[in-house]
Amino acid sequence: MDNPTIEAPLTAEELSGILPLHPETIRKWAREGKIPCVRLSARRVVFLPSKIRTWLESRNGYTDNAGRTAPTEQEKAA
Repeated sequence: MDNPTIEAPLTAEELSGILPLHPETIRKWAREGKIPCVRLSARRVVFLPSKIRTWLESRNGYTDNAGRTAPTEQEKAA
């Protein structure tokens, strides 16, 4: 029987090294349900790379070469 690939979850700090977002923004978005996460406890969340990849691809269908998404109109106005 083949074992499914197990992916290491990322912390907000690790994810901020991939996305152009501050770790606190990532945590805030997780609380608000704006970014996919796995809640381990009331204060601890992690992010699965496959879910983040799917989320990035679904946002305007565009990512640049660094894996960053194009800013939305709301983000541009902020």
